[in-house]
Amino acid sequence: MQSLFNRKTHNLGLWELFFKVMEEGSFSRVADQRGLERTQVSRMIKTLEAEVGHELLVRNGPKIVPTHVALEAKRHIAPLLKAFDEALLITKASGQEESGTIRIGARPGLMQAHLVPLLKEFQSLYPQITFDIIADDDSRAFMRGQTDLMLYYGPVNNPNLIETWITRSALIPCAAPAYIEAEGMPMHPKDLSGHTGIIYTGRARKPSEVLEMSGQQTAYRWKSTMRFNNILAAKAAAIAEAGIILDMPMHHCFKEIVRGELVPVLNGWHVPQLDNYIACTVESAKIKRVQRFLEWFVQRRREIETEMRHRLQQEFGLKI
Repeated sequence: MQSLFNRKTHNLGLWELFFKVMEEGSFSRVADQRGLERTQVSRMIKTLEAEVGHELLVRNGPKIVPTHVALEAKRHIAPLLKAFDEALLITKASGQEESGTIRIGARPGLMQAHLVPLLKEFQSLYPQITFDIIADDDSRAFMRGQTDLMLYYGPVNNPNLIETWITRSALIPCAAPAYIEAEGMPMHPKDLSGHTGIIYTGRARKPSEVLEMSGQQTAYRWKSTMRFNNILAAKAAAIAEAGIILDMPMHHCFKEIVRGELVPVLNGWHVPQLDNYIACTVESAKIKRVQRFLEWFVQRRREIETEMRHRLQQEFGLKI
């Protein structure tokens, strides 16, 4: 039987046609069912017999009957055909079903403080969807095809991505209450020359050298600085009374401001605003579970940020 499985006979469609002729006992009926000429079907079977090196069908009066080799071939190959068809159905359905894995790329700080709680919330609604996450503060690290969705400051106008705007970023200047009590509350960017600056230097965005209010930009300088390439480390330094940070994302400092661990400073002044985006690859956009999560995430994050802004505005008079 080894000759049945040589390279040339790995044509599953040809074997499927042959087994149909075996079942029907007629070239003509199979030809009619497949929209083929009888001679075409006959030639295909002859080709298969030539590749196998054995006669597969013989005539017994008006009927076509399988040879012993044909029966052995069906016993070995028919299960493979069935398994192949089932695997193909699963493959076709995997892109449409609301199940399977979504690969997401995000900044480490965003992932820890904001994304993980939302993934948990989403999985409570769709437990059959799982997540693989790449955390890197350089968005280029997860824009090379290894993720389905990615979160970043944008837009990047990459033709391989379908970008969706989420919100305008809210980067809040803040410091620990004890630091402000000891060093004084800055009221204008020029007052920062008497303070220590906590500067985020990660690759997600560049530090700004200006602050703006009502479209007017003003440069500033620090007495001294501490530089951190991780936003959560920068926040820890601010809470530890090390200085003032000018660009703390709202989702990183909202709870701390509400609890009184940080206080907003320079109310109305802020670094130039950025836009939050989520994007999926052109190929991933066809997958139903990716579509489902993207739509849900954008709506949910907008709701959360709107609630945060409203509370900070109402309770703390914050101009954001």
